[in-house]
Amino acid sequence: MALDKKIQRDVLICDDDKGICEILKEYCVNMGCFKNIVVAHDGITATQKLRNQKFALVLLDISMPKKTGFDLIGEFVPGSLNVKENILIVSGTLEKDLIAKIIQNKVTNFMVKPFDETQFQEKVLKILSTQKV
Repeated sequence: MALDKKIQRDVLICDDDKGICEILKEYCVNMGCFKNIVVAHDGITATQKLRNQKFALVLLDISMPKKTGFDLIGEFVPGSLNVKENILIVSGTLEKDLIAKIIQNKVTNFMVKPFDETQFQEKVLKILSTQKV
């Protein structure tokens, strides 16, 4: 899938693990299509970022302090800046019941850690290629 790299997009990385954030940030930099890479280490900070900025991609961990990734999904409502279609759940554990709950909330993109850069980029390209610019 070819992606127009001239179109500069913003990405929000929401994960309490600083090491994971650094890896995801590096993967995003390597893709060359993101203008701003914003990091939030807890759900409250993520909420503030989501209210103030539109993101082409939201990388979201489910297990975070203060507010979970699942809590954040509930904040993606019609009329808000950001849409559920741009969420990629990145989690270490995704049990069947949690996956079902995520899908019921109309989030269909997820990856289970660990994954490599190629898998990550394929998933991200799939999300970005469906967006209207």
